[in-house]
Amino acid sequence: MKPARSLPASSRAAALHAQPGSAVDLWLGQQLRQLRKQQGRPLVEVATACGLSVGLLSQIERGLSSASVKVLHALAREFGVSVNALLRNAEHAEDEADGRVVRAGAHRSIDLGEKGIFKEMYTPPACRSMDLCRAVIQPGGSTGSELFVTGQGEQIGVVLKGALELWIGDRVLLLGEGDSFCYASSSPRRWRNPGSETTEVIWAISNINSCAGDDEKQAR
Repeated sequence: MKPARSLPASSRAAALHAQPGSAVDLWLGQQLRQLRKQQGRPLVEVATACGLSVGLLSQIERGLSSASVKVLHALAREFGVSVNALLRNAEHAEDEADGRVVRAGAHRSIDLGEKGIFKEMYTPPACRSMDLCRAVIQPGGSTGSELFVTGQGEQIGVVLKGALELWIGDRVLLLGEGDSFCYASSSPRRWRNPGSETTEVIWAISNINSCAGDDEKQAR
């Protein structure tokens, strides 16, 4: 397969400077964006209604800024949901085996319907240095057309089912069932399901960054 053209230096620099804060910020931001999209509301409309700048709301949705208590209440009120409902899917309760166990059905998850991606986070809250997640990608589902990064550390993945087209910098790799891969979290990348069947991928991520960030940058 022929390598893709190199990403312009200016675009690479912009991608490398946009890094998420915490895993909670990433998951909370994705939920807020999903609610806004489901209600068919533009970014500027919600930002104005909540007394926020468009830039700040965009950063919150991408996990690049934390939402204050006041902002979180304003957004929850605007979307017609409770603050607890938003936080329930962003934070784990640490009440079983001191946070070392998460039972089936209790894992954090998010459905990025318009991108054709469903993600489930398997990491127990007591784990501080690694994350483990599964992505289910519908045919044509992707993180978008722009390369992105998610901070420091490394990521290792394995394709459990289907096919994965993985772009890392100016290279593109086509992976199939049983193929594994790795890259630095700071590597500009994007990925999609190029096939006609559902793709499933497991990611293990070191350090504080989670695979939740693999589509928040493009999800504007």
